[in-house]
Amino acid sequence: MDTSITIFSLAYIVILIFPGIIFKRFFFQGAFSGQFNSGLFADRIITSLFWGILVQIISVLTFSRIINVSYQDWRLMLKRFYGQVVQNKLPEISSEQLLNALFYAVYSVAIASILGYFLFRLIRLFGLDLRFPVFRFLNQWHYYFKGEILQTREFRQTPRGRVLSTEVDVMLKDDNGKSNLFCGLLTQYTLGSKNELESLYLTGATRFSQSSNSMKVVPGDIFVIPFSNVKNLNIRYNFQVRQNTELAKYILLSVSAIILVFCLIYPWTINLSLWRKILGGLSLFVAWIFFSITLMSLVPPSNGATPLSLGAKITTIIALVALAITSSIILQVITF
Repeated sequence: MDTSITIFSLAYIVILIFPGIIFKRFFFQGAFSGQFNSGLFADRIITSLFWGILVQIISVLTFSRIINVSYQDWRLMLKRFYGQVVQNKLPEISSEQLLNALFYAVYSVAIASILGYFLFRLIRLFGLDLRFPVFRFLNQWHYYFKGEILQTREFRQTPRGRVLSTEVDVMLKDDNGKSNLFCGLLTQYTLGSKNELESLYLTGATRFSQSSNSMKVVPGDIFVIPFSNVKNLNIRYNFQVRQNTELAKYILLSVSAIILVFCLIYPWTINLSLWRKILGGLSLFVAWIFFSITLMSLVPPSNGATPLSLGAKITTIIALVALAITSSIILQVITF
């Protein structure tokens, strides 16, 4: 019985805990990677167990389809395996079952990593961590230093554009009780094991000089400030001015994307030979490229960009019409 307890303890760790750890390793990425090792040990075990169970459910359901094994087959195999282990017998496993077990182990790890990676990307892409506090990561400094905090409900303001960079004004305290003001562009920062701020890294740093009552450039390339010496911290954002044409660009891009999907799918819905489907799809794709260029030329360019000349617009439209006619002729020919 001691042997069975040991085997099932190892199986519990490998089957449930390990996939959960892999999921969390791929879920906490970039600026939020420090959250992987944060928290109490018991909390980390519970969360790893939860995600491990979810990964195993998805893996079993999909893996059973791949090797064509039903739920009843799984049940009988596990029941036989459990009975042999309880009787202190070496389980009888065929070579095919062993290969399936090894393949399933790799498969479940792959599912855990893919699920963690794409779930993180999904949260960040749609800004769920900014809209709903329950999805927010522990690294609060990332939201402040990247300007994302302005998109949350607590700090929401009138949109002023995209944050390009962050500048900070840092009031430092010295051993004599005096304060020194430093300013600069925040380039990087480091966190401790508990996601507390440890250091700030500034470029283009300047220091306030009381003798001249002005800011003086600090010689050097990178100015490192231990956060333990910081008395006050002011954050300033540099914005890229958002034009009124952004909405029109998004609408045109959406229309263009819908047309692209139609161009790629439509030839495969017709009862034609393979090469005719490929030819029709290529002709539609080329026509779509020029059509998208024409649509985007109707929108004023961003700041600093050179707009298309009238001649270029006319040439593009003529080429679009010619390609549209050519594509229609090709589709008619390959259809009939």
